[in-house]
Amino acid sequence: MVRDSKGTQPGNPMWSDGWGWSWFDADEPLKTTSTDYRSDCKGCHLPAKASDWIYVSAYPVLRH
Repeated sequence: MVRDSKGTQPGNPMWSDGWGWSWFDADEPLKTTSTDYRSDCKGCHLPAKASDWIYVSAYPVLRH
């Protein structure tokens, strides 16, 4: 995820909710396999919605 608080990519299915989203498989780290963050990413991040979609509980440094 890349922070996009200014909404620089309107209409791009991988950019919204303040972030640029993407998934990379370990065997091809230079190629994203996601095509739309709503169907490929957001579902897994719903539990972290209150912390701006980021899982911070296991990473204390991210809470600041």
